[in-house]
Amino acid sequence: MRKPVGAVAVLAAVISVLAAPGPAAGATRAKDILPAEGLIASSVAALRDQAALNAQYYLADEDVLGLGRKTDAVLARYRTGPRESLLLVVIYPTAEAAGRVFVRFGADFFPDNFDPKSPRVVKRIETGDWAGAARKGRVLIIVLESPDRDSCDGLLQRAEQKVPAPPVG
Repeated sequence: MRKPVGAVAVLAAVISVLAAPGPAAGATRAKDILPAEGLIASSVAALRDQAALNAQYYLADEDVLGLGRKTDAVLARYRTGPRESLLLVVIYPTAEAAGRVFVRFGADFFPDNFDPKSPRVVKRIETGDWAGAARKGRVLIIVLESPDRDSCDGLLQRAEQKVPAPPVG
């Protein structure tokens, strides 16, 4: 007996999603990189794509961060002094993919004096807030807004410290 074409297509789609590369068992998840200090737990949001990010924080019309089924991303708010900071963590399938996005994002978000060879940047943006980005292996960490340089840099550093070293061998 032949199965209807629609059922075969649905089954193939389910199998492709289940077989899609994702974080390996025991691998670090984006939420694991969120520092505990100052975290506003109710603000943590998993992001599947650019639309999900834009619903939380409008960044751009186009998908500048390459968010999708091969990435693991989370956005969270932090208490930093009298105001809040916003932290985004994205884990890519490869360090090369993270590097490409870091260079593209940095050139767009920090257009003046962005050095694509530097693994991190902290700058004042046109709103008067501070923003920063760092790449460590497959992980891209972005502080989208922070009230001052020290809060921005401190949050970025705390998240960087939570990124585990790549496995040896």
